[in-house]
Amino acid sequence: MIAALLAAALALAAPEEVVPAVATDACPEPRTVLPRYPASLARANKAGVVLVGARFDDCGRITETRLDQSSGHELFDAAAREAVARYVLSGKQRAKARDGWVQAPVKFGGIRTVEVSEIPWPRSHRKPRYQADDQPLPFDSVAAFRTARPTEGGLVYREPYGIARATSGEVFRTTMAPDKADPGVFWLEYIIQSAPPASPVEPSSPNIYAAVARYRLVEENGEPVVRLGILCERPEEECQKLRDFLFQGLPFAKARRR
Repeated sequence: MIAALLAAALALAAPEEVVPAVATDACPEPRTVLPRYPASLARANKAGVVLVGARFDDCGRITETRLDQSSGHELFDAAAREAVARYVLSGKQRAKARDGWVQAPVKFGGIRTVEVSEIPWPRSHRKPRYQADDQPLPFDSVAAFRTARPTEGGLVYREPYGIARATSGEVFRTTMAPDKADPGVFWLEYIIQSAPPASPVEPSSPNIYAAVARYRLVEENGEPVVRLGILCERPEEECQKLRDFLFQGLPFAKARRR
C-alpha cells in the first residue's frame, strides 16, 4: 500500500475585485502549510476533511481560526486548525472573505492500494526476488542525480507514484519514475520536508533530498529479479532502516519469499 498525504490547500475562487497587497516589506509571501498527520490515525488508515474558518490581518496572516466543519476526528480537527493558523493569504484569497472570514478545506488522505496498471512496471516482475545490485550507480551523490534527472518527465509527486507520511510535523516522501532510456530501470527518491515554522514570519526550511534508489529489472536463472542499488546520505541507522524497508519490495511488486 502507498500512503498519500494530501497537502492542505485553500480552494478559494478569484472574485471580480482583488484586495491589493499591502505595500510594506513587513508582509510575508502568501503560503499554505502541510498539516501534521496524527500518527495514530495514520496507523489506523483514517482519512478525513476539515473545514477551517480563518480571520486575517492586512498582510493576510491568520489571526483567528474556528472549526466550521469537523472531520469526525478531534486529532484531524486540531491538526487542521494548527496548519491554517500558519497560512498567509494572498489578495485573491482575502477578497473571498465573508464577514471577515475565509474557509480553508484541509484534507487528510488515507492509504490506498495502487494497481499495477497505474505504473509502467512490467507484469513479469510482480513477484521478484530483490538483491543488492552489483553494478554501481552512475551518480556519487543525490545532488548529482537531481542534476542529471535520468527519469522520464521528472519525478512525479502525486498518486500513484508518491508516498507521503507525516510524523511530528515532518513529511517523508518517496517518489518513483521510470528511466528515460531504459524501460527496465526505475528510480526512487527519498525526500524529507521539514516541519513548518512556528509563525508565518519565520522562513521555511528547505527540503532534504536524502536518498536515491535504482530498481534494475532483470531475469536470472529463469526467474524475475530486481537488482536494487541505494545511495543514502542520512545517518547510518536511518539509512539501514530505509534499506531494510526497500528490500521488502514495492506495494505492486512485493519481494518473493525464499
